Amino acid sequence: MRSREVKFLTRGLTAFGGSLLAAGVGLASLYYIFADPLARLSYDLPFIWRAPLNTDPVVLVYLDDVSAKKLNQPLGDSWSRALHTQLIDRLSQDQARLVFFDIVFDAAAQDASGDEALAEAIRRNGGVILGAGLEVFQPLGGVSQERILPPIRLLRKAATGWGLLAFRPVDPDYAVRQMYLGTSDLPTATWRAAERLGAKVTQEEREASFARWINYYGPPGRFLAISFAQVLEPEGLPPGFFKDRIVLVGGRTAVGYLGASRDEFATPYSRHSGHLSTGVEIHATILLNLMRGEWLTRLPLTHETILVLAIGVLLGLLALIRPLFATFAAIAAALALSCLVCVSVWNQRVWFNWLVPVAVQIPIGLFWSLGSQYYLEARRRKELRRAFGFYLSPQMADKIANSDFDLTPGGRTVEATIMFTDLAGFTTFSEDLAPEEVSKTLIAYFERTTRCILERKGTIIKYVGDAVMAGWGAPVDEPEHAILAAEAACEIRCLADIEMRGRRLRTRVGVNSGKVLAGNLGSSYRFDYSMIGDTTNFASRLEALNKHLGTQVLISEATRTQLRDRFLVRPLGEFRAVGKTHSVLIHELICHCGKESREREWIAHFEEGLRRFREAEFDLAREAMLRTSQVRGAPDGPSEFYLKTMSEIEKNGRVEGWTGVVEMKEK
Repeated sequence: MRSREVKFLTRGLTAFGGSLLAAGVGLASLYYIFADPLARLSYDLPFIWRAPLNTDPVVLVYLDDVSAKKLNQPLGDSWSRALHTQLIDRLSQDQARLVFFDIVFDAAAQDASGDEALAEAIRRNGGVILGAGLEVFQPLGGVSQERILPPIRLLRKAATGWGLLAFRPVDPDYAVRQMYLGTSDLPTATWRAAERLGAKVTQEEREASFARWINYYGPPGRFLAISFAQVLEPEGLPPGFFKDRIVLVGGRTAVGYLGASRDEFATPYSRHSGHLSTGVEIHATILLNLMRGEWLTRLPLTHETILVLAIGVLLGLLALIRPLFATFAAIAAALALSCLVCVSVWNQRVWFNWLVPVAVQIPIGLFWSLGSQYYLEARRRKELRRAFGFYLSPQMADKIANSDFDLTPGGRTVEATIMFTDLAGFTTFSEDLAPEEVSKTLIAYFERTTRCILERKGTIIKYVGDAVMAGWGAPVDEPEHAILAAEAACEIRCLADIEMRGRRLRTRVGVNSGKVLAGNLGSSYRFDYSMIGDTTNFASRLEALNKHLGTQVLISEATRTQLRDRFLVRPLGEFRAVGKTHSVLIHELICHCGKESREREWIAHFEEGLRRFREAEFDLAREAMLRTSQVRGAPDGPSEFYLKTMSEIEKNGRVEGWTGVVEMKEK
């Protein structure tokens, strides 16, 4: 079996194992271990991250400690029915929309007239909902039973409706998350209230086939709350304060007359703040949910099972990507799923046990991916050393292999210097040559140029035809990348010309510095280290521009500024390349190649001619350009280029508006 096939099979089995593990543990967490705690936390978290919602028109009236002191009422026993009568009369006067008592009037008052007055106030109001207690007791030697503690008959007949005051189930953390809508015979008081308010849901079957989950509107204290005593005070509230409002009356602390031993419960927000909600506040939340149709529903367990299996399969794919990207993918997936759940809860009001994939499956899938790839690190270093052996000198390749360089496709932006070389006229000349002769010539050429580049710490990027692309500054950082590239360019320039059938082929070089994207820009199937960007493109254009200027080594202004005074450089003017908006300064790198010459003298004449050219003084520019060739003792390519350019400008009448920038017509 081939190594590629073995690698493919190994990676496939690793991915399959990861999928199997993630799916199996996910199902176990959904049905068995951590199932309930994860489900409760899955329900709670989206509320904590959501901004509080509007709770109008509900108002809570509390029988609190302050009211007990002001009204001289006991904290642990029933309050005077006369006070409740006054409260209802005030709410009737203000034309409250509905009055809901989270209080169980299951025993008659000592003074029967108090009950009669309260019943009359309830009748006058015409919109009072009373509550019934639900007591669990265990006869001696028997099983637990329940009995209903209804309001006394007098009050029941006067009320608009009455129902149970109970929450089921109450979770182990004493939180209320699901709606309890009553027994088969008796609905809850909140359901009765919703019926009175004309809620659409009350037109349907109360015992729906699916569970309804409470959609909390905010942390404890979100509802507008008024003290019982403040309502009764003549100047406590302005007239009409309760008009068209839904008023729920209940206690703020655990007192016996509420029909339960405890009337404070946890909510999703209790995880963060530790604060509990009163029973009347939870009743108010359920009532608003029913009125607005805003309760939550949970996805069917079969759907959650399918989701867990699908995510488990996908997580196995983490083993097929690099650890860093696998980590990012896992984090991104967890964040994306968390955001999706929040949107689903906030907008669609649907939730599910999403922490099974986020808190269990994704970490397991990631750990499997990282662990399965850890043992491949040594082989990765070996492959990295072998891969960069084609680009770098052995010493540089060793340095890369011992680093944290990542072979995965992609790159990073770095400051670098790029070089392109080319054999002038080779493509045309080689058309009539035998392939063997072309190959022999190219190998000799590449051997020479490659040696010069590698000895100057350069990186061979690629060979294209008879061209060589090289770079400095990546993959190993090199502060003096421009200087090393210039040294390599001069060394290549000073090599003897390649001879083919008596014809000498000169090497042309273009060098540019700037930001490039460097890295493995190939694919997962083939490693291809490269450096791309405008810097690379312009280096290639500089190499080609040698053909027009008759030069051998051209460098950009960006490269020249980094060479300091270590090289002799001749400015060649300002050019605008085809397809570019801005012009750039171009320079020729003067390489001595062991010969004494009068460079500075003829360069001075050329610079004078270039200055006259920019000022459109073409006659004086011609004299300086001609003088350049004379002093140099040989034809000067740039001078010849400008002499020809000036003739074309004058011929075409383009002197007016002259900027001194040479417009290139071809790449």
